[in-house]
Amino acid sequence: MRTSTPAGGPQEVRFANGNSARLVVAGGADPAQPVHALGLAPDGGRPVVVVCGGADELAGEQLGLAEALLGPAVVSAAELTGAVVADGGTATGVMALMGGARAEHDHAVPVLVGVAPAGKVSYPGAAPDGERVELEPHHTHFVLADSAEWGGETELLVATVEALAGGAPIAMVLAGGGAIAQAEAREAARRGWPLFVVEGTGGTADRIAALWRAHHEPRVRAVDRLLPRHYRRHKPLRLSAVADPGLRDIVRAPNVHCFGGEEPGQLGRQIAWELQDEPVLKDAWRTFATYDGLATRMRRSFERVQASILALGVLATLLALLHEAVGGRALHWSVVAAPILASVLIALAARRAAGKRWVLLRGAAEATKAEIYRYRTRTGLFGVHQLPDRDPAKRAGVLAAQMQGMAAQLVQTDAGGAPLTPYDGPLPPPMYGAERDDDGVSPLDPERYLRLRIGDQLAYYHGKIRDLDRRRSAFQLLAVAAGGAGAILAAAGVEIWIGLTTAISAAAFAYLGHLQVDATIVAYNQSASRLDALQREWAARDPTERDAAAFADLVTRGEAVLTTELGGWVQQMNEALRDLQARQADAARQVEDQLPEDDRRRRGQGEPNESD
Repeated sequence: MRTSTPAGGPQEVRFANGNSARLVVAGGADPAQPVHALGLAPDGGRPVVVVCGGADELAGEQLGLAEALLGPAVVSAAELTGAVVADGGTATGVMALMGGARAEHDHAVPVLVGVAPAGKVSYPGAAPDGERVELEPHHTHFVLADSAEWGGETELLVATVEALAGGAPIAMVLAGGGAIAQAEAREAARRGWPLFVVEGTGGTADRIAALWRAHHEPRVRAVDRLLPRHYRRHKPLRLSAVADPGLRDIVRAPNVHCFGGEEPGQLGRQIAWELQDEPVLKDAWRTFATYDGLATRMRRSFERVQASILALGVLATLLALLHEAVGGRALHWSVVAAPILASVLIALAARRAAGKRWVLLRGAAEATKAEIYRYRTRTGLFGVHQLPDRDPAKRAGVLAAQMQGMAAQLVQTDAGGAPLTPYDGPLPPPMYGAERDDDGVSPLDPERYLRLRIGDQLAYYHGKIRDLDRRRSAFQLLAVAAGGAGAILAAAGVEIWIGLTTAISAAAFAYLGHLQVDATIVAYNQSASRLDALQREWAARDPTERDAAAFADLVTRGEAVLTTELGGWVQQMNEALRDLQARQADAARQVEDQLPEDDRRRRGQGEPNESD
């Protein structure tokens, strides 16, 4: 059914609130014609965010969630990327939320395009014709389809968005919605656009989220949680079980992101990530996440093994004392087994070299992160004056060369013997502190560098210092308490048990030595102090002095602080690990000394044990 609104050139529409917008009715065969008519034809392309979903059906908690998330997230992503935003254009549901968000954020979104069927909407200057829905008055442009049916604008919406993008990235955000929103989401899935589904907003969004998670993230049965991850049985939803072909197309799409959080900054950073065409930088983040994740797992493995070795040493002492006091065949073999098991763990730890690999991977992760921030601030090797022919387009090539060089160095170390399994989680990788809302790709000015890089690192240092101090206090208390207990045992005349308290105290101090807690706290405090000084110096600068050269100096000094701390930490940890390996090698050679005296004597004389 055709609308009575004639197609033609653009017209100016002035709303009652004083805002004005340009409007055109599409009528030609060229889908890009309305975009050209409105003066929105891109020069080199620009990213686009498409917002679709519920209109009148959004209400209550679902409306509240959409209002809290949708507008702020899309506005922040558009601000970071310079994206155009497109939606259904009417003064209802998610479209009204987008218009309100643009007004609330002082028109931070410069272009907000509404696409709607001409026969279903009304606006100032249009001839009244039946019941129509008003256009949202904070949009900047409208493209009306030559149709009088809801859904008749879907094809035009897709064509308009593609014409606006001009080959640049496109992302769609879905909140709530019905059949029309599902059709729009299906078009996004077919074209490979990233589709962000806001869970908790009801309608199509919740149906897609539930089916997508059931297919891609199947739940594990409670009994299977007792098995190793590799052997757990997953029962994903079969696509053949999804009766609706539209939903089936969406569920099978790989680029669907179900957002179930309540922080608009997190949604905004994910949208901004998808809207920026920086493949080398994104690969650098994936490399960082790979090294960071592997380092974290190896550190945990190393700490668990070291704790187990120390615990076995204490246990061996306890068993030896019990055997001396009580005797018995079972205790005899326990005394024999405990130190042997400890020596096996020592040999396993030396063979796996988890400590060395953890340190090397941590160093590689932080070095990669430093290059990422130099790239994003356009400083160092990535500054205009440092690039070949001073061509900014070659910046990505310089980053790729830096990443390749670091990877080549890493694989020539002990870390090259570990399985460097690529990270396959969300990107940008989850961060702590100030980086929770950072998209990870957009260029950084001085204020954002100070907040996201320096502020984030300070938050990390202070958090780790508190954690290490608590751990140090706990183990120091344990060591002192064990020493006090030994004094009490000596006073009570049971000196035989003093060996146990001595072993506990020694194990507590040894564990702190393995972690290099004291030295790490000192290094972190020194680095935090230097970073604080950089922040104060920048804040004290006159605004006229905060030019590109001053910014480059800020980044150079900030990264130098972090590099110095990292280099010192790596050297310190390597020395500590060498000392640890030497001590454990000596301990492994002294396993015989942990055996009962009569057992050692018989083994030395070649006599059989009592059990033989």
